[in-house]
Amino acid sequence: MFTRTKNHDGIGTQTSFTQQNCRRVLQLVGMACVLFSLAAEAGPWGSDPWVEVGRSSLRSDIQILADAGVIEGPVSTWPLAWGDILPQLQTSLELTTYQAAARQRVREAAAVATETGFIDLHARVSVGANPIQIRSFEKTPRDEAEIEAGLAWIGQRFAVRLTGTYVNDPIDGKEWRADGSYVGVALGNWMLAGSFQDRWWGPGWQSSLILSSNARPIPALTLDRNSTHAFETKWLSWLGPWDLAVMWGLLKDDRFIPNSHFFGMRFNFRPFNSLEVGLSRTAMLCGDGRPCGFKTFKNMLLGKDNVGENISEKDEPGNQMAGFDLRWSGHLASQPLALYTQWIGEDENNFVPTQWLAQFGTETWGQWDRFGSYRIYFEWADTMCDFRLYRSIRGDDGSRTGECAYNHSPYSTGYRYRGRSVGHSFDNDASIFTLGGSLIGHQNNTWYGTIGYGKLNRLTSLDPRNTVAQVKTRYREIEFMHSRRIIVGEIHAGLGYEYRKNTATGLSDDEFHGFLEWQGTF
Repeated sequence: MFTRTKNHDGIGTQTSFTQQNCRRVLQLVGMACVLFSLAAEAGPWGSDPWVEVGRSSLRSDIQILADAGVIEGPVSTWPLAWGDILPQLQTSLELTTYQAAARQRVREAAAVATETGFIDLHARVSVGANPIQIRSFEKTPRDEAEIEAGLAWIGQRFAVRLTGTYVNDPIDGKEWRADGSYVGVALGNWMLAGSFQDRWWGPGWQSSLILSSNARPIPALTLDRNSTHAFETKWLSWLGPWDLAVMWGLLKDDRFIPNSHFFGMRFNFRPFNSLEVGLSRTAMLCGDGRPCGFKTFKNMLLGKDNVGENISEKDEPGNQMAGFDLRWSGHLASQPLALYTQWIGEDENNFVPTQWLAQFGTETWGQWDRFGSYRIYFEWADTMCDFRLYRSIRGDDGSRTGECAYNHSPYSTGYRYRGRSVGHSFDNDASIFTLGGSLIGHQNNTWYGTIGYGKLNRLTSLDPRNTVAQVKTRYREIEFMHSRRIIVGEIHAGLGYEYRKNTATGLSDDEFHGFLEWQGTF
């Protein structure tokens, strides 16, 4: 038996890989072999009206086409609607070699995903050690052993995806999951759905400050726009193509206030081909013992939710976050370049977000003739209220208050779900720099890697609510992942190393982690 103690947060947690776990893993691998034998012509994708969160290579291809003017609509509210992307791929624009290759890959994915009238069966099996605790846009297994199976069907108006996942020794205690499932109906240019889908709002690659795929998906009723065509009226046509996503979810896990509701709304638009703007807002409200009527929703929507503004703590509607993001693309000499930022307010003052968190990034992309298409990004996130650069600009040298971001007094579980932050994957009070990149080879195999450096929970001696570090921690991480298509679907593998140092005690901890995953549709 192999047993290891981890001490990432100074409290001490225990993980073990026993003989019993080994037997369970072998059983899962055996089931995977059965699936392999059934899936003689399996592919990595299946029917789906949306481009789902989690495939960085496909996101990179879509972003390449958006920056080239092939895709005119906004592409920072995930999942994206295939119905909006597919018609735009028949462009007559002159494209470079890597842009044309990106369009071909997106066409192939779209052709499979939008095929109607057929039932697709899908399966996924993963095994690993020390699961990746901090997720990026790339979809990685959440636990040491998972097996998933399901089916999907798309009709002229309806779409269904039913997925069941069994997890061995899950971190959150939930062995059976319906993550990835949905039932949707098209209503004109809108898709109304009940879903368990990952969502991602913003231009960042490492994470999003307001809604990322770090936590497991929140079960929700959602409304998304199918086509992002512009307003026809001259008063609003200047916005260009626009998108709107609305969700109302239920946070049913063990919380300080059980059965809290989650509201989210995002509006984004592209007034120019080189500029995309996003406006996002979320709120936790209702729940056992909390007000939950029309007045509560109205006060939340109008921003009347701060104690002291004729509102008592008992009647406070909820915990809100709101802000904006921008992404501009252009060229530096002949090299394509993009700059992006996201600002999210943890609080509100006179109907304006305040207590800002921030994220900044830059990225470039192109063709490496010998190896394929590449993308490189550099991203910095500061998840402490009134982030340092903002305070420097306004000349405020006072001390900063920790434990502000993603925390709340009545909703004391905070902006978290199933033990992970709903917003940025580094949770509150972090300052992290990430260098990342992806390479799509000529055979459409993908390599992806990141290097992370910074501090976690950096102003708090002890914060048990923080999901990644309960004490001040120096953080270093390096990750490598590879995806490769095979005859029976796709193999996804990852290997990483993480180093943490408790700055209060001086004790350090490091570990390797890895996973191997197969998925296919047949």
